[in-house]
Amino acid sequence: MPPMLIAVTGDTHGRIDAVKSELEGKKPDYLLHTGDFYADGIRLAYHLGIDFAGVRGNCDTGKRGKQEEILDLAGYRFCIIHGHQHRVKTSLNNVYYYGQEIGADVVVFGHTHVPCCEFQDGIWLINPGSPSLPRSLSMGSYVLIQAEKDILIPEIITFRL
Repeated sequence: MPPMLIAVTGDTHGRIDAVKSELEGKKPDYLLHTGDFYADGIRLAYHLGIDFAGVRGNCDTGKRGKQEEILDLAGYRFCIIHGHQHRVKTSLNNVYYYGQEIGADVVVFGHTHVPCCEFQDGIWLINPGSPSLPRSLSMGSYVLIQAEKDILIPEIITFRL
């Protein structure tokens, strides 16, 4: 399986210009969007000319987008959720146990607007933060994941708004 560069963003809330400029320079192969403006993920993927998987968040209206997406990328099982349904603002325990229950290698979530990349007992818990409305930093953020057989390297990328 060839190496893959996966971009992860979410909590864009209708403001994608800054992260679009950032990602154009990185040339990712695939985009994951954690919700709170699901349509932003579709627009970003279209502008970048890449495939996309995403979910809707608690601020998405209508029925467009799934609540959860499970897919295999570069030999890893990814679970994408927004996170509000697992109370991620309180603790990461629920998403960790959920990932364990469904056999995920990576659980990608949003909702907190705070980036994190944690490896817990064989499962990556990845939150890209927000590229438009950050909470813990004064800078926007997203995550790039380098994925290939037996190597998965996530990195939080921050940038000035």
